[in-house]
Amino acid sequence: MAALFWGTLNHIQRRYHCLRRRRIWGISVDEIIIWFFPEGKEGRLLHDGLEEPGKGWDATGRILRETGLTVVESMDIKSLRNGLSQHDTAMLVAEIPDGEPWEGWEAVAEARENGKSFPVLAISAVQGGDAAESAFKAGANDYMAHPLHVGELKCRIENLLTLTHRRHAGGTLKIDGLVLEPSQRRAVRDGRDLKLTPKEFALLYYLSANRSEICSRDDILRHVWGYHFQAGTNVVDVYIRHLRLKVDKGYRQKLIHTVRGAGYVVKAPEMAPYA
Repeated sequence: MAALFWGTLNHIQRRYHCLRRRRIWGISVDEIIIWFFPEGKEGRLLHDGLEEPGKGWDATGRILRETGLTVVESMDIKSLRNGLSQHDTAMLVAEIPDGEPWEGWEAVAEARENGKSFPVLAISAVQGGDAAESAFKAGANDYMAHPLHVGELKCRIENLLTLTHRRHAGGTLKIDGLVLEPSQRRAVRDGRDLKLTPKEFALLYYLSANRSEICSRDDILRHVWGYHFQAGTNVVDVYIRHLRLKVDKGYRQKLIHTVRGAGYVVKAPEMAPYA
């Protein structure tokens, strides 16, 4: 498909590289990065700076925009919650309180419970240790402490985007009449389109990519929802029930199986290799 470019040569080159990065990462052009920072944090960021020319707030924003994605700024929990619910979020970069609980984790959990899948980079003035552990358990996928370094920040952002979207970018899978095409997010069984939601497809693809292997709930939460730790949620069981209705209902040969006390597995009499 041809792309229509406009503006100066430099602008055209920037647009080309932005679109190219999106294709490499497998990210939809509609996805955004949400950049959360409460009022008053701008000054601290500027003071702490970044250990490289082009310091401060502008440098952080520039790094985010260099991903080629639209950057949406949020300064309160209400706007964060609205952003996560209304947009297709590729990533959340959040300035969290220093050593204190952050209300935003509830908004993150709600979005993920509703089928959203995105990594979270948490940033704080507290160096690693207990603060980082708390952030990971609350839902973060990575953690950085001030003062930030431009090169490290850029690498961490790019790595999170690459790793998160790689699980959706594998090849076509075929298992006993079931065909999964990640490039189109299309699932078909014996010629019938299963009409899966994006999260249902991600879950079925993960189980199918690990066919014949038991996938624990913790593994599924980590790889499909991006949780490092989430006690007490039944979101996996709910989505498995949805999948069974769409994938196995009406079929004598079931593909999705429960292994009591262990997790779930996709298996069939004859397992086909990657197409």
